[in-house]
Amino acid sequence: MLKTIKNQKNIFVFIKLILFSGVLYVLYGQLRAVDGDSWESFRFERPFSFFLTVILVIPNIWFSYVKWKLTLKTIGAYKERQSAIQSFFAGIVTGMLTPNMLGNFIGRAYYFERSHRVQIVTFTMLSNFAQFIASITFGCVAILMLGELLVWPENRNIVLWLLLVVFVSYLMYFFVEVFSGSFKKRAYWQDFKQTLRSNRRYRSQLLLLSFARFAIFTLQFSLILHAFGEDFNLVTVAAIWQVYLITMIAPSLFLGKIGVKETIALS
Repeated sequence: MLKTIKNQKNIFVFIKLILFSGVLYVLYGQLRAVDGDSWESFRFERPFSFFLTVILVIPNIWFSYVKWKLTLKTIGAYKERQSAIQSFFAGIVTGMLTPNMLGNFIGRAYYFERSHRVQIVTFTMLSNFAQFIASITFGCVAILMLGELLVWPENRNIVLWLLLVVFVSYLMYFFVEVFSGSFKKRAYWQDFKQTLRSNRRYRSQLLLLSFARFAIFTLQFSLILHAFGEDFNLVTVAAIWQVYLITMIAPSLFLGKIGVKETIALS
């Protein structure tokens, strides 16, 4: 029995090393693909703004951890702080290797008993969906502010479709129990619905935390632009919200997004 547990731990450590190596490899590949002349064009006009951007990584991660901690407490899986923190960062690593961090539940689930793993997967996906809603909500607000989608100007059909996506997303998020379909008789689905009924404030709290985290994203992006000479204004903020909107509906690897947001911003 002890030998089996030891073997499982060794396998788990090996998997973590593979995942970490994968993240480093993806990052190396992206940085290597950047043209050498592009590095020379980097000129910080306001270094302090860049410094603030780096500092804001801390509250960014903290809000994400609070969401994770809230989820663990909601499903009754929170036992100790150490396992919560370790599973959180494991989720970040696995999320980096999947589009839009959607695979963060992979790293998280292995830190908990089998009885909680299905709930961890479903509620982590719900948490990811809350962050998605925050991005598309502010993105559509930006469209209304500027009167157009910057990447596809004067295309009313796309704007209408995006507004419809926002409406349907909120509907599904707050009334997911209604959209059960073929899952009605599944035991895990019944547990999922019962947990939501017992914690009616959970989804609202999750969404508020996602909005707060999105505000930090916005501030970080604004400060980066400010560091390279751009001025703060409402149009710039609206453009940033649209950038996040487009990158949300056009998913790519998290580390593979190096250059994606910037390309859209220049369009």
